[in-house]
Amino acid sequence: MSTIEHCNGTGLADFLAKLSWANTTEPLTFGYTVIGLTNFGERPVGITRLAEVLDLPVNQAEVRAGQWGWPGTRVENGIITVNPERAKSAPRRRLQIGDRRFGVSGCAPDIFLYAPLLRPSLQVEETCTVTGTPIRLVFTPSRVEHVEPAGAVLPLPGPQSLLYSCAEAASNGEEVDADACDASLCSQAPLFSSAEAARGWLDAHPGGRVFPIREAWDLSAYRDYRDRMSALLGLGS
Repeated sequence: MSTIEHCNGTGLADFLAKLSWANTTEPLTFGYTVIGLTNFGERPVGITRLAEVLDLPVNQAEVRAGQWGWPGTRVENGIITVNPERAKSAPRRRLQIGDRRFGVSGCAPDIFLYAPLLRPSLQVEETCTVTGTPIRLVFTPSRVEHVEPAGAVLPLPGPQSLLYSCAEAASNGEEVDADACDASLCSQAPLFSSAEAARGWLDAHPGGRVFPIREAWDLSAYRDYRDRMSALLGLGS
C-alpha cells in the first residue's frame, strides 16, 4: 500500500479501526441515509420512509433529521429536503450528478461516503489549496472511474484527531451544530493534488495519513461501509 505517513503516525490497524468506527456511528449512518434516499437533494423524501429504512419511530427520525442532516437539510411538514447550497459555509468543491451541478462544503473524506450512494455517477471538482491545481474525480457507485491529476490524494485523520470530535459528541448524545462543525473542522481536510502537496497537512495533523484516491476507495473501512449502506438502502451496483 502506497501511503505517506507522519513520522509519529499510529499503526495501520488502529488507524483503520478508528475510520471504521467513524463510518458506522449512528449520526453518520443517519445523515448519509438521507443523502442516499434523496440522491443528494434530487428529490424529497418523507420522514415515514426514512423511519422505515432506519427502523425508528417517526418522531425520532424527524428530530434526528434536524440534528444530524447534511448542512442544508430541512424538515417541513413531514418532508425532508436537502439543498447543499443552503449551508452557511462557502462551497469547497463542486459536484455533478447526472445533469445537476452544485457546490458543497464538507470534508474530502465525505466524498467516499456519499459517492457510492449516488446515481448514476458522481463527478467532483476541487482546487488544491496548496498548488492551485484543479482536481477532478469521477465515481460510479462501485468504483473510481477517473482521477486527475493521477497523483491526487485523500487525507484521513489519525485516531486521536480533533477532526473526529463532532462525530464523537453526536454519538454520545450531545447536541451538535452541523454548520459549526463543517466550518471549523471540515475545512481542515481538503483533497490534495499530490502527496508532496499534502506534507504540510501531515505535519499539522500528527497520526494522519494520505492515500492515493484509488487506494483510499479500497480501504477495508470504506468497503465495509459500502456493503452496509447498499444493503440498508436496497441499492444495486
